[in-house]
Amino acid sequence: MNYRLLALAVDGAILKDNSRLSRTTKEAIEFVRNKGVYATLVTHRSYQQANKIAKALRMEHEMICYGGALIAGRADKPLYAQRMPVEMARDITFELERFGCQIVVEHENFELTNRLHQPQNLLGKMTVSVSESLFYPQTVVEHMSEHIDLHRIAPLRMKVDFDANEEKEAAINHLQSIIPGLSVVEQEGDIPSVHLKMKEANKSETLLYLGHELGIHPEEMVAVAAKTEDEEMLNAVGLGVAMGQSSLHLRKSADWVTRSNDQDGLAYMIKEVFRKQMNVSQQHH
Repeated sequence: MNYRLLALAVDGAILKDNSRLSRTTKEAIEFVRNKGVYATLVTHRSYQQANKIAKALRMEHEMICYGGALIAGRADKPLYAQRMPVEMARDITFELERFGCQIVVEHENFELTNRLHQPQNLLGKMTVSVSESLFYPQTVVEHMSEHIDLHRIAPLRMKVDFDANEEKEAAINHLQSIIPGLSVVEQEGDIPSVHLKMKEANKSETLLYLGHELGIHPEEMVAVAAKTEDEEMLNAVGLGVAMGQSSLHLRKSADWVTRSNDQDGLAYMIKEVFRKQMNVSQQHH
């Protein structure tokens, strides 16, 4: 089988555990691109974060970000966007305002947050969140649901950090009981945290949409990931590859397991799978 598209998760696949990009990985991605293979990022990260990594890899074209809610090469010209309707976003934030949580409403050009612990004089001014590496402005909003309604904001996703696990459980159960079509993706880490987006905004469906636009069939795709939440994407393509450090569950469901990210597993897989493959353009003449 000749593969024409390579879909790469960022965390745990492209990046090492120290969040660095190795030269070996860069060279391997360049090697596969020189064979005419369409290499793209598929990540839960924001467009701005993904774009920074794409630039470091000299990738020029569309990437999938916000966990499948957006396909864009340029933020001002998305190929595909699966946004929450304004009313849905308003209702979610209205309900969440009753719980102890910080909400970040994500759009490809800006973020809104209800960061309640700011000094009073900062409210409404531009602030930056340390975790997001100062990519673009975060505006602090006092009444999020009213703001969304007034400005007709249809976000790609919301990130919600809860004060406690009990708050998270209660809020999620409540939201799922009253808001149809909502996808809740639990986040790993020390803070009880979730991503909220449309059910249709998932990596596997969005990747297949991109393939369809490019005229590339699912069986002509390779996808590489390290997180259990990407199992569906690995199962949707011709060759699903799990990184060596992935959970046992993901490794078992993948077609192929490579070395870990700290052992340059992505580069190893690329050399093994693509080395003998002819240039894509030569196959289609």
